[in-house]
Amino acid sequence: MGVADIIRTSVSGGSQNSLSAQADGFGLPTVSTAQRLAFTLNASNAGLAVYDITAGAIYIWNGAAWVGALVGYTQGIWSPTFTATTGTITLNPANATGLWSRIGNTVTVVGQFLVQSVSSPTGLLSLTNLPFAPVAGFESSATLAGSGFSAGAITSLAATITGTTIQCYHYQNGNLNPMAVHMIANSQLYVSGTYITT
Repeated sequence: MGVADIIRTSVSGGSQNSLSAQADGFGLPTVSTAQRLAFTLNASNAGLAVYDITAGAIYIWNGAAWVGALVGYTQGIWSPTFTATTGTITLNPANATGLWSRIGNTVTVVGQFLVQSVSSPTGLLSLTNLPFAPVAGFESSATLAGSGFSAGAITSLAATITGTTIQCYHYQNGNLNPMAVHMIANSQLYVSGTYITT
């Protein structure tokens, strides 16, 4: 791949090699990830920049490797279902959604949830519908806080992120114990977790 001076026609119609303060943009060469990785480059090509349409990000060749210059940012609404091994847990619609954001391959989820009603929940409490799964073998933990549980002494909470689910536990006597049985109407759960996805 050769290096050449770039002169482009600006959005406003004039030919230029610099940009005015408004109404103009600079277009990098666009390539797929496969095309970018197929380039034969060396140290003399340091500074080469491309926009990778597969990754949706700008990459710069530093003379030895491609470096992501800017990573994409996305965000959305997280609508988990609170699932017990048996029985049901229904969330108050006013407090039934959280938020997620993704910067590159790092995902963060947060939420404050209020239980509206339960029907004999037992076993593991799973918060489903995470927008992305963690990298296999690199599952993560999440932070939980809460109040209004059936057993007032349930104060130490823990959670793991596996697949597209956060699995919730209470920690007691050196063990992680299932959490669903302690959820009752008006239980509140605050959730925050960060993990790496593909």
